[in-house]
Amino acid sequence: MLRRNNFAVFLRKAIADKSGFTLLELIIVLVIISVMTLLVAPRLTVFLSGSRTNFTVFESLVTKTFDDAYLKKRTNFLVLHLGEGPTELSDIAEKIFSRKNGVSVVNFIGGTFKDSSNPLLSYREFPSSFKLEEVLLVSGEKVNTGNVLIPFYPNGYSDDVIVHILVGDERYSLRIRKYQKKPLITDDFISFDYEEAEAEQ
Repeated sequence: MLRRNNFAVFLRKAIADKSGFTLLELIIVLVIISVMTLLVAPRLTVFLSGSRTNFTVFESLVTKTFDDAYLKKRTNFLVLHLGEGPTELSDIAEKIFSRKNGVSVVNFIGGTFKDSSNPLLSYREFPSSFKLEEVLLVSGEKVNTGNVLIPFYPNGYSDDVIVHILVGDERYSLRIRKYQKKPLITDDFISFDYEEAEAEQ
């Protein structure tokens, strides 16, 4: 009983000795947190709108194009708008094929290409820091100007393509595989393994 009383007295003294934070200390802590927030918030915004977001947009557009073609039983064309250069498709749909450094999804309707009616597949232009530099086709052809159309068929497959992307000084590849709706992103420029590509045909 004596031990319990001693512990209770000790506990009361310990609690009574705690005076907590003063108002001045709380204000100083709040000012420090506010200053840190002002410094970090702009960088966080840049980070969230940077290359990671652009890769997410690109990846989701590929996936949605695949799904839309399969569900609506139509052929969708994912258009990769590369750098400057003439394109023979400009006469067919100048508004679409004059775009640069971006991605859009089109359908061939009534003898002309038209933007997809699905708002999730609308045109997305990338900033100059995220450059669609080159497209490798499974045939061995390399394209670095104009537009590249990648068909997504209603039976659930697309053409096999590799897109080389420059993000600042860093090199990335986005690989669209024939029977997989989610593209593969790697942190270097890759090329086709033609034996593997032939086996998938």
